[in-house]
Amino acid sequence: WWNEIAPFKSLDFSRDRLVECYYWTLGIYFEPHYSCARMITAKVFALITIMDDIYDVYSTLEESRQFTEAIQRWDAKTVHQLPEHMKDYFLK
Repeated sequence: WWNEIAPFKSLDFSRDRLVECYYWTLGIYFEPHYSCARMITAKVFALITIMDDIYDVYSTLEESRQFTEAIQRWDAKTVHQLPEHMKDYFLK
């Protein structure tokens, strides 16, 4: 799943912190029967890290506003207004 999300050509600026996200999750769900919860939480942390990089590192203020509006609407029809790197992330 990570290879389908992370290595976008348009998101080459983002941090690859999958292992770090898994270790954070391991501190929360350390018992063996919580393996599914660990995977789900690590995925969420990894996606949030990419979104943080989009906002903090790469986008302008106006692009960030458009991205926030698209996420709040959760409508794929609004994605055509976004820059390419945000389109990739939003659609995946």
